[in-house]
Amino acid sequence: MSVVRISPRMGIRRFAIVLLASVALLYSTPATAQSDVEFTVSGTSTIRGWTCTVTGSAEVTPGSGGAAPGFANGVQTATLTVPVDAFECPNEEMTEHLLTALRPDDFAEITFQLESYETSRQGAEATGTLTILDSSQPVTFPISLTPSGPGVEIEGDVQLDMTTYGVEPPVVMLGLMNVRPQIRIQFAGTLSP
Repeated sequence: MSVVRISPRMGIRRFAIVLLASVALLYSTPATAQSDVEFTVSGTSTIRGWTCTVTGSAEVTPGSGGAAPGFANGVQTATLTVPVDAFECPNEEMTEHLLTALRPDDFAEITFQLESYETSRQGAEATGTLTILDSSQPVTFPISLTPSGPGVEIEGDVQLDMTTYGVEPPVVMLGLMNVRPQIRIQFAGTLSP
């Protein structure tokens, strides 16, 4: 921390201007909020439905955009991140098949990077890039934003075809059970600035 000394030539008025400019600069950079987000991925197969869960994160920097619930000055950047090797399924075999399909040794994370949004009363319609494996595709989905104390509760839901991202749906039991390529991703968490 540096000390500003007032010299007789500087004057109180100049000192006040320098002090106010320093404070404005210090607080003009928006704080990035990072919070845990719970993700649920579900789908069906030729035999039964399946659901796997993982804890990921959301990183949001407020500012420079249209106001949205909980973000009076809008959102400058937002990224959702899922660590692939942290997925948990109802049984070990199912988790193994999921991880084989998602190849965490080669692609450690699934990410969504916000590019734009249109606000609504309930939240926003988010548009951005979803990256799974080495494939990045545009995607748009609704996000519910609910102010909650000092934070903002977020919820989202998107359906997609995993083969669009190069993910091979698991085939098990010598082909007797095939996982269908359509999946649903739901997420929820509270952003705390």
